[in-house]
Amino acid sequence: MWILLSFVLVTGTFATVSLELDWLFNPDMRNFRGTPQQLDWGNMLDRGRAAFPDARLVFISAPAAAFVNAEAIAIGADGQRFRIFFDPTTGAVSGTGRWLNWQRFFRQTHRRLMLPIRMGVTLVGLLSIPLLISLITSFAIYKRWWRGFGKLPGRATGKRVKNPVKRSRHYWGSVHRWLGLWSLWFILLMALTGGWYLLEQWGLGASHRPPPTVEASGKEVLSGHTLDRLVQQATVTYPELDIKRALLAQQDGAVVVLQGQATAALVRPRANQLTFKLTNGALIDLRRGEDLGLHLRIAEAADPLHFGTLGGTPTRYIWFLFGLALSALSLSGAYLYGLRAIRRVPQTGRKLPGAAWLSGWQKLEHIAKWPTLVMVSLALIMAVFHFSGSA
Repeated sequence: MWILLSFVLVTGTFATVSLELDWLFNPDMRNFRGTPQQLDWGNMLDRGRAAFPDARLVFISAPAAAFVNAEAIAIGADGQRFRIFFDPTTGAVSGTGRWLNWQRFFRQTHRRLMLPIRMGVTLVGLLSIPLLISLITSFAIYKRWWRGFGKLPGRATGKRVKNPVKRSRHYWGSVHRWLGLWSLWFILLMALTGGWYLLEQWGLGASHRPPPTVEASGKEVLSGHTLDRLVQQATVTYPELDIKRALLAQQDGAVVVLQGQATAALVRPRANQLTFKLTNGALIDLRRGEDLGLHLRIAEAADPLHFGTLGGTPTRYIWFLFGLALSALSLSGAYLYGLRAIRRVPQTGRKLPGAAWLSGWQKLEHIAKWPTLVMVSLALIMAVFHFSGSA
């Protein structure tokens, strides 16, 4: 299953730094001023509406990192979603971006292979099973494994091996073991969170209680002044809350929702939120991450642990490095399989490493290699078609 597993691991690895990829390709989202302690939410709302009078702003998000601008998701007159970026210091509009960016590309291909959600999440989630099995069996295969942490990979032991296949097996075997040892905690974390996503898809998903229903008269319009007033009210009611997102009265036109981070650990911004009635600014619902039950806390912790957002940019980079190690672990394991298969497959005269990859491919059972190769190819084709056809 290494073809599909490696694809999921590589896309997940780059999903952790997709924000940086968007920063590289879209200068409108770059921020060189830094992020102020308090954002001017109302100013951004007014400026966004003034710059795009035909668009409907859905929500505004605080900068996801110190080097990017604040961002709003808007729906244009054509019904297509797009991004509006704001200078977090002045609130001025700095430009726009596509809804389908690098972050969406890597998240969608990693999470569901560009397939329908239920089917795609199930296929990807099932990969957590062989990942967990490989973790458990590695302790039986690698004797006295705890001694390998200090051994640098690739160092020769005993007399020099002249056979190129054996020499390559020795080198890549040591690299494979070394990567596996230092990635033990990461493999376990990815297997457990991936398995949790699978269980969520098939009935174990936790959901927050819906806020009280408020009837809309159709005349309410959220202004920047009103939004600022609600933000100020939120800081008084919930002083620990660091507001990360403002949902701008879209579903029923009658409520405004402010979400963010407070004192609860390993939760997404939606775990802490205040819901206000738009007409009079009354607080009608307050949610605190600390008050969530065990099921919801586990569900909230899955994403921060899986993508490394629990500690902001530094932990995302750590997750990226270990994601690279895990991807290399999968690919080196496949290469070692090919090296072992060389003896049992007629030689073509090719030199390493081409002969190893060819031998490994020929040795794979058709029932395993072709379906996984087709799934990966279809995911890439659908992604290119989907993203290239969007504004």
